[in-house]
Amino acid sequence: MTKTKKVLTSVSATIFALGMTGCGSEEDTLPEVPSDDRCQEYEWDNEEGVYVCDDDDSDYYRSYYHGGSFFKNKSALKNNSSYKSYRNSTTFKSNTSTSKGFGSGSSFSGG
Repeated sequence: MTKTKKVLTSVSATIFALGMTGCGSEEDTLPEVPSDDRCQEYEWDNEEGVYVCDDDDSDYYRSYYHGGSFFKNKSALKNNSSYKSYRNSTTFKSNTSTSKGFGSGSSFSGG
């Protein structure tokens, strides 16, 4: 292998490794998926830092889930005193970045 090819191979491997560093680790840091029988599938809402029911057969479809309760809309969630405390705590999990690109959402199925 020529010196140029070795350098290019090394640079390519480094770029690939750096690119992969930010991928796939979000799920490890999210809170546990709710095990509430009223909804069988959840999606993480990065902005609000809570799960949303993604089970279209559930009465709570598209409702926000926090502290064992479902909230029909963001306003109801944000007015909840427990959610307000959580939002101001160090355990609040959110990515409030305005850009939403590849991999910005996560879906989970409960059982």
